[in-house]
Amino acid sequence: MYNTIEVFFMIKKLIPDYYYKSIYDIPLSELYDKGIRLILTDLDNTLISYGQTDPSDELFDFKKKVLDLGFEFILVSNSRKKRVDHFANMYDIPYVKFSTKPLKRGIKKAIKKIAKEKYNNDQILLLGDQLMTDVLGGKRCKIKVCLIEPIDKRTDILSTRINRGIESFFLRRIKKKMRNEYDLKLKEFAGDEND
Repeated sequence: MYNTIEVFFMIKKLIPDYYYKSIYDIPLSELYDKGIRLILTDLDNTLISYGQTDPSDELFDFKKKVLDLGFEFILVSNSRKKRVDHFANMYDIPYVKFSTKPLKRGIKKAIKKIAKEKYNNDQILLLGDQLMTDVLGGKRCKIKVCLIEPIDKRTDILSTRINRGIESFFLRRIKKKMRNEYDLKLKEFAGDEND
């Protein structure tokens, strides 16, 4: 059984630095001004839903904006399916598939082997739609994390649905033990209209 201190440190790693409804709501210029230079992004339900395979025109516009501002942009997906290769090739973006988030392996590979430059941890931001993979993985690597509202939860695969169930348990713990952080960064993500 975990003691109170262990639970506190576990749930602290599930709190993102930023939360936005969509990637299109991210204030990219502000993040660049704050020193972010490398953006790592999840694929499924962050850039496209599980039901999609190709990037949209809006997504191409987003990538252009990211690159025009001077960011480096890398896809980091837990999926090992051909759809990752297909998407990354169509989107013309470097990528790591089967990244095993929340383990550090894939994130570290993107940072150390795929990225064109060397970055300090405070220059790196990970975008993703899941607490249990993206936020926890980013926090374990000591980089900043931006939680995005999933594009379409109805398209989630089984493993993601299981993660979202676990996520709900931890959201309740965070709400109870770290109310300020919950209200600032997770209340809207949790769909909590109460209080």
